[in-house]
Amino acid sequence: MKKHGNFYLIGFVVIIIIAGLACSSIATTPAAQPTQQQQVPTQAPSINSNNNNGNNNSNNNSGNTGNSSALVSFTDENNYFQIEVPGDWKYSQTRDKQNNYYYVDTFTSPDGNAVIESIVYNEGTAFRGSDEAKFGLYLLNTFYSKTGKEGDIRVTEEKQQSDGSDRLTWYSKAGGYSGLSFLEIRGGYTFLMFTINWGNDYKDQYIDILDNVIASYRIP
Repeated sequence: MKKHGNFYLIGFVVIIIIAGLACSSIATTPAAQPTQQQQVPTQAPSINSNNNNGNNNSNNNSGNTGNSSALVSFTDENNYFQIEVPGDWKYSQTRDKQNNYYYVDTFTSPDGNAVIESIVYNEGTAFRGSDEAKFGLYLLNTFYSKTGKEGDIRVTEEKQQSDGSDRLTWYSKAGGYSGLSFLEIRGGYTFLMFTINWGNDYKDQYIDILDNVIASYRIP
């Protein structure tokens, strides 16, 4: 009986030892580490707008410049230019909130059929050679196209001005509006695009006003 009892005792000890070794093996096995997910860099947003007759519908600030059609002076916030605009046209501004690359100042006639607009763009990269014309066409196609695609804006004339700026005469095939855009680069890094546009059916009503705005354009 004692022999038999010792056998069970030895067997019990062996079971305890085996179990202890198994627990030790589990405790010393390193836990799997979670893999680190790579963050995908974001791209700078393009300048996009859904324009009807060139109207900009995404604005941070808005309001009329005055209560009558008498001309009032407007100066760009960085003193790039100054113009005389009708006081009763609605003013609005759109800014690049993510990267602060651009801002857009817009003046819209009371009936919405004519627009004066300035785009100032600077992302810290110098413009060289033909960049001015290429970027100007990019802005026309993405910002003023009725369809939002290339092919809607048709440039009928490109002419260099005496001050060094480049003037583009254009129209929207799908939108029924036309415009003039003046392109220039300041300091190698800042792209300026000054535009007037009008509904084709309202050209006679607004062309003299818009021409006078262009004539008033000056550097403060």
